[in-house]
Amino acid sequence: MRVAVLAADLGGSALKLGLVDDRGRPIAAAVCPLADSRPAPGLVEQDAGLWWTAFVALARELCAANGRAIEAIALTGATRSEVLVDDEGRTLAPAIMFRDQRAAGLAESLAADPALAAAGPIDASHPLARLLWLHRHAPALLSRASLLVEPAAFLALRLTGTAARDPLVAHRLADPAVRAVAERLELPLRLLPPVRPIGSVVGALRAESARALGLAPGIPVVVAPMDAWCATLAMAAVAPGRAYASAGSSLVAGLVVDRPIAVPGLLAPPWGEGLWHLGGPSRTGGAALDWLARLTGATIETLLASAEATAERDDAPYCHPWPEGERLPFRAPWLRARFWGLGAETTAADLARAVLEGLTFWIRLTLERAEEAEGVRAEALRLAGGLAGTAVFARGVAAALGRDLLLFPARETALSGAAGVGLRAIGRFADLDAAQEALLAAAAPVRIEPEPCAVERAERRFRRWKEELDRLLPREDERA
Repeated sequence: MRVAVLAADLGGSALKLGLVDDRGRPIAAAVCPLADSRPAPGLVEQDAGLWWTAFVALARELCAANGRAIEAIALTGATRSEVLVDDEGRTLAPAIMFRDQRAAGLAESLAADPALAAAGPIDASHPLARLLWLHRHAPALLSRASLLVEPAAFLALRLTGTAARDPLVAHRLADPAVRAVAERLELPLRLLPPVRPIGSVVGALRAESARALGLAPGIPVVVAPMDAWCATLAMAAVAPGRAYASAGSSLVAGLVVDRPIAVPGLLAPPWGEGLWHLGGPSRTGGAALDWLARLTGATIETLLASAEATAERDDAPYCHPWPEGERLPFRAPWLRARFWGLGAETTAADLARAVLEGLTFWIRLTLERAEEAEGVRAEALRLAGGLAGTAVFARGVAAALGRDLLLFPARETALSGAAGVGLRAIGRFADLDAAQEALLAAAAPVRIEPEPCAVERAERRFRRWKEELDRLLPREDERA
């Protein structure tokens, strides 16, 4: 019986599980959508108990159907989402998700603190702002909590009884100035799990969880870094000068560099040994299509199909695709989605194409700022994620950037990256460089060259789109 890694990616909109063989090749995958709850304006929550229920159901289904010996379980997931648990690992309240804005006012106060001037962007999703909100508005809840964990760490806790943070997540609170402010505000940093090196084995699958999954106890459980990092590993982008974008429910784009660089509007977290990621996440992505689907009453599938069938033209509508504000590469939480250039002939397909185009322009805006700071221009962009499989979007990204794409056809690159980390942890690969080269070979990306006429059209439209954006953004916020 051939061995496999069971990989999980617990994102904001879905739980994805996959089996990957010991050479990094995908075997099978399954997805369970996860719905947000919005009990009040600005609040975005999920029942974390359903994360575990969905994980058990999908894992049993995959493992039973494929008859593989599971050698490791590897976990990744969204970041900037947290849930409080007690000493038994039981949830005490709904998880606070990435787009939740309850801490927005406190985040603004923190961002204005001179002691945090060099700490990087602080918004409503920053752990310092979240902890401060809980400290002030839910002290009784905090007093009952044993841990505050992100999605992958929550699954690790249920599987092994132990939770951990990777260094990439932990860096947001690693700055001495940030920790000093947290201590001054008496925030309970003790609730955060310990930091472990990338790819560490957190623990062994305990007997109770093994019975629920139908697996043997003792299987090593590895917490990989966040989903965006795992996607870069699967695209072999964890090397200096390589650019990538992951287009899921949220967009993430960046340039991997070999030195820390402070760029207004961009994040520069550590990305491995001697590497940093210059870029970051948008507050939207595929979620903007969810919004448009609700607005029009159409399905996302219908919108994408109709956008594909709609001819490109210079006088098409434009869109700033931010239904819930933006945080990167400019800070504008108050910004809202808007269309302009609509006419009597405008259709839902035109609106869908405008949303997709706006997302491609965000990738360009972010990547160009990173490249300008580093003084390089990446030869190609590596593109993955659910939207990457939409031809009109992939062509649009190539045109907006005016350069080739390496398109990764598999939807779940984060799963592959997490599996690569798991395989490295159990000795199947000598190091992460070997893991990403194996994953690249297994993925077989497709090169897409932009069409010259499409590049010219995109250039004209980007300039118009950017002019309108500059008009909306206060000068001091554009590079904040």
